[in-house]
Amino acid sequence: MRNCISYCVCLLTLILIHGCQKDDRMNNMVDDTIYFRDFKENKITVFDWGQFDYHVTVVKAGIGQQAAKVNLKIDEAYLTAYNTREGTNYKLLPSDCYKINNATLVFEKKDYLGDIPVVFDSERIKALQGKYKELYVLPCRIEAEEDRLRPLKPEMGTTLLIPNVNDPFLAFTSPGLQLDQIKLTPTGPEQLGGQATVSVNYPNQWDLTYEIEVDPAVLEGYNSNVTEDKKLKLLPRAAYQLPSKPAQLKAKENKNIFEFTVLKKGLIDGTTNLFGEYALPLRIKSVSKHGINPEASTILVPVSFQPPDISRSGWKVIAASSEWIGGGEKENILDGNPETFWHNVWVGGEPPLPHFLVIDLGKEYSVMMVELTRRLWNNDLKVVEFSTSTDNKTFVPVGKIDFGTNSSKSTLTTTIPTTKARYLKCTVTESNRPPSSAIAEVYVKGL
Repeated sequence: MRNCISYCVCLLTLILIHGCQKDDRMNNMVDDTIYFRDFKENKITVFDWGQFDYHVTVVKAGIGQQAAKVNLKIDEAYLTAYNTREGTNYKLLPSDCYKINNATLVFEKKDYLGDIPVVFDSERIKALQGKYKELYVLPCRIEAEEDRLRPLKPEMGTTLLIPNVNDPFLAFTSPGLQLDQIKLTPTGPEQLGGQATVSVNYPNQWDLTYEIEVDPAVLEGYNSNVTEDKKLKLLPRAAYQLPSKPAQLKAKENKNIFEFTVLKKGLIDGTTNLFGEYALPLRIKSVSKHGINPEASTILVPVSFQPPDISRSGWKVIAASSEWIGGGEKENILDGNPETFWHNVWVGGEPPLPHFLVIDLGKEYSVMMVELTRRLWNNDLKVVEFSTSTDNKTFVPVGKIDFGTNSSKSTLTTTIPTTKARYLKCTVTESNRPPSSAIAEVYVKGL
């Protein structure tokens, strides 16, 4: 009995103590408020397709969960005050440039977001932008009926809608010369796929079709603005394949991958590989709706077709018509240092042209290209003819290099028909200061 009484006394004491404690869970909470989600200045991109739909978002927040009607009003007095306070020169957007069909929001108790549709007339706004430098704005204020809800701060109940008209465009995402190079080799795949990304600058609501074409003028423009060593050759028509049908960009998608194929067979002429540095110049030709960004309508896809280097390990220069002992030895053409060179004898009587060197590659290769570097900062060397042999007895002419008379280039290459060879003969037939000639390095590419 005593235990029961003690328990009841303790329970009553706890209830009394709890009832006297202060409930601070509602501290720092505010009653219901309304405000623009984007208050003060709200810059809006209006795309130029006539009637452009935009939604002004109003937020209801707080603890009261009150129902209310909220009206949006155009407040020219607020615009005047804003310009004075901020030092701006905004102009009131004329009433024929927009339409608000329903400026009243009805918030139920549990609603916390509401949108008021505004339809902008892009053509009229664009005409204003083209005529005047001032920005035209729509000064908006929200007020709840019966003054039931107020903004948390006065400035949060106002906003300037600042429409700026842009042209809706399709464009290459990364215009100009592409960083990713398509690399073909004699032993690699017969074809390689390439990709280019196109995108629109607006929220796409339509199924679009677009066409991309090859435009040599794009490459011509590029080559006219780069140095000679960076110029690219036009990829031959037989070396690429574009889709036969227009590409598609579906509604609700803002970008698309355009795919094409590069074909190695288009860079082979019989037994001769057409090695070089090429480019595929692409232009967006058409789009089914809206326009094409003229600043991002073209790309250059670099395509490299080169044979591998043949290692010079074990190579020897086994013959020379003459050499200058004392700085112009024949072995210098294989030492990997372009500042050293072979030079024909010039002390004590210089022999006449032609001069020659014979290189033993150590074993037989399929030779496809020869690269030669002449003496740096010296243009004596003009024409070198190349011939190959399998037995060092019978040599067959395969090609030549001509530096010309005033070229600043020190290195040139020549592509030759694929030839089985162990020996390479380099014959200097012309000099810009006859009979003097010098060669710094010789490389051979192939398999």
